[in-house]
Amino acid sequence: MTDQDHTPVTCSRVETSRRLDILPRYAGRHMLTLERLIYQVMGEYAADYKGAHWSMWELSNGGFYMAPGGREESYAMQCVGNWFDDTMSADAAGIVACLVAFNRLAWHTRQQRFIDLYHQLRDFALEHDEATKIMAAID
Repeated sequence: MTDQDHTPVTCSRVETSRRLDILPRYAGRHMLTLERLIYQVMGEYAADYKGAHWSMWELSNGGFYMAPGGREESYAMQCVGNWFDDTMSADAAGIVACLVAFNRLAWHTRQQRFIDLYHQLRDFALEHDEATKIMAAID
């Protein structure tokens, strides 16, 4: 494949009327576990995270992710396991939280859907403005 053949992964915000359908669609019976894991990871990585309204985004490659607050907000993120310590946008922080949660669920459930969600979101993250920080946080 050449650079000319590459189609960028894009995202589109999930409309309010469709929000209740997103987690069941992507996580099935594990939807509450996934949602809890995403919030838990955010709390583990961002000490100043105290809850927020999360936006949901669908990706053109079939994936999705959630992000806390508005895209203009930022969070100081720390990962004790790999020494990551930096500030990133709420959007990038949400991507990190979702990637870690998808990974944990993939290991726990052994379901292909979570492996796919991880790789779909990772493909998007690699093109994100904060790709270097995202990859460092999940390393």
